[in-house]
Amino acid sequence: MKTWKIAVAVALVMLTAASAYAKGTAKMSHDAGASKGNWTFAVQGGASMPTGDFGDVASTGFNFGGLADYWMNPQWGFGADIAYHANSASDAVKTALAVTDPGAELKFSTIQYGAHTTYMIPMQSGTVSPYLQGGVAGYNVKTKIEGGAAPGDVSENKVGFNIGGGADFHATPTVNFGVNGTYHYISADPSALNWFGIEGRVTFKMPTK
Repeated sequence: MKTWKIAVAVALVMLTAASAYAKGTAKMSHDAGASKGNWTFAVQGGASMPTGDFGDVASTGFNFGGLADYWMNPQWGFGADIAYHANSASDAVKTALAVTDPGAELKFSTIQYGAHTTYMIPMQSGTVSPYLQGGVAGYNVKTKIEGGAAPGDVSENKVGFNIGGGADFHATPTVNFGVNGTYHYISADPSALNWFGIEGRVTFKMPTK
């Protein structure tokens, strides 16, 4: 599986595009930052990198999703998010399955749906807006075996949290390009599920009347 390479490439392309737009608009006087009463909508995609015990059984995969935020003022926003994360088995697990259950393939997928708070860090520059973001979410975690002697899947609903940050580069008065990183943690038995996500993001700001 080379999906993680594709996901990382998407994030890097987004960051490169953001830098190019930022440089090209550095002399413009517009402001693509949020203000009181604004709604912003974003789509993003990138890589999901398992850590801890989850990293022992799963390999780096991909994710994509969307966010919507309402801004109380230029610094604080509150919103909802939804995302899909997919990972295949680690090399060690693939090797074990090749011996114990030839033809079997283990896959993991997670649907994330939650609420978050975003804090925009004040900057003198008008072209870059760094931010911090954290939230709680429901996670529907599915473990699936395809092929082999006993194909099937198990799905569980869990509660977890995510925290991270990133930077938006202002391309136009209503469009930002950015990159962000997020740590996800889900309490589970016998061990927690956790991973890092690195994404490229495009944010659309709804103009105020």
